[in-house]
Amino acid sequence: MTDSHEEVVQLPVRTEWPDEASDFTPWLAKNLDLLGDELGIRLELVQQEMPVGPFSLDILARDADTGMKVAIENQLEETDHIHLGQLLTYASGCGVGIAVWVAPEFGYEHAQALDQLNKWTGDAIRFYGVKIEVIKKATDSSIEHKFHKVVYPGGWNRELSRSSLQMPLTTRRYYDFFQPLITGLSHIGFADKITNRFGRTGRLFRPCHNEGIGYEASLLTWNKQNAAWVVLHIETEDKELTKRIFDELQTDREAIESSIDPGPGSQWEWLRFNGAAFSQIGFSRPCSIDDSPDKLEETRAWMLDLLPKLKEAFEPRLQKLLK
Repeated sequence: MTDSHEEVVQLPVRTEWPDEASDFTPWLAKNLDLLGDELGIRLELVQQEMPVGPFSLDILARDADTGMKVAIENQLEETDHIHLGQLLTYASGCGVGIAVWVAPEFGYEHAQALDQLNKWTGDAIRFYGVKIEVIKKATDSSIEHKFHKVVYPGGWNRELSRSSLQMPLTTRRYYDFFQPLITGLSHIGFADKITNRFGRTGRLFRPCHNEGIGYEASLLTWNKQNAAWVVLHIETEDKELTKRIFDELQTDREAIESSIDPGPGSQWEWLRFNGAAFSQIGFSRPCSIDDSPDKLEETRAWMLDLLPKLKEAFEPRLQKLLK
């Protein structure tokens, strides 16, 4: 444990776990005792990536003393609407008595929602919001992982949650841009998981069939040009497999491109990125977060229109390749 009088430095959680699915979830599954100590529950692992219909719960555990099932949904970014909906879906689908949401930052509104759920459900189901931190002693390089209860039955630590209005201005602007897109895609069940990308300037939507493959929307500067991007992102654990998937898809390039019209001012992009661990296929068009509200709304509508089309074009091909 860290000496309470010793200066510590809080690190970004992704310095410890770069990827939520392949790094953080397996670590948490092996360290449920740390989470359980904070909750006052002896947790035992039942299954990682527990299927719930076409989706998957990050971790299904049980209370070792009562046998009660526990749903654990985790993320490595600030809480969002998607994960709140996932937590409710998985808690219902698995018939749990305890639902736990783990994240490095809890938005005030999401913490408030969990607190209200505890008031509505009473003893039928208990909801917890738990903050994860990675800290380092200032005097050496030793790392410590700490959990803090933000929301729990009968309580809510408001000091550990913050309103989206308290976000840094730049973060807030990207949040305001992407949140309507996320909401629109959630209405059609577009993806099982969503993560922030590129310092919050992009969002990656992942279907459940492969954690390394997803559909990405972003606002980026590339080759000194500001652009909006809608792409298929391919990044498996095997770099050779990633490039092979890209190459196989490229053999069908003519048919793929003829199936989707990206609209005026947009162009197809086939980016193998030979020196990188990932590849991308999709569209770009000029855009910047500094554009007018009307231009940003037009870009968001473009993303909302093309992401499902991209998924429709590639999913059958990917399913075939991944088999």
